[in-house]
Amino acid sequence: MVVSEIQLRSATIKDESLLFKWRNIDDLVALSYHQKKVTLSEHQQWFKRNLLSSDCELFIIQLDNQDIGLIRIEAVQAECEITIYLIPGNEGRGFGYSALSQALEDNSIRCNVYIAKVQVKNIPSQNLFKKLEFFETFRDNSFILYKKPYILV
Repeated sequence: MVVSEIQLRSATIKDESLLFKWRNIDDLVALSYHQKKVTLSEHQQWFKRNLLSSDCELFIIQLDNQDIGLIRIEAVQAECEITIYLIPGNEGRGFGYSALSQALEDNSIRCNVYIAKVQVKNIPSQNLFKKLEFFETFRDNSFILYKKPYILV
């Protein structure tokens, strides 16, 4: 499996419409935490708040300089919540693993614990977080909560 072509770049204001388009892709909405599409106004508020926040980093995942996904790392008290998605057609090839590994190493937000909320039906994301040594701390009929302590290297 070759994943060396995966790069991360910080999101900029120019990415607002791209991320809005991605956010409302049916396949991604179905696997998202809230499972609903967002309005342009909702997205603009979310995007500007997160882009300007020192407690949030938005990374665009690139494959050979093409934008293929997003990683969000947001500090909430002592925990950092992670969101990751790849646009359809880019799953199952190790790109998420490579990108999230880089983001965990390179982000400037420091916290005690990384967390991820994953739908029970989202097996690829479950496998991704397990492969990155996150451990399951809670499960109900809809979601699994994964955690990983931050380790200073």
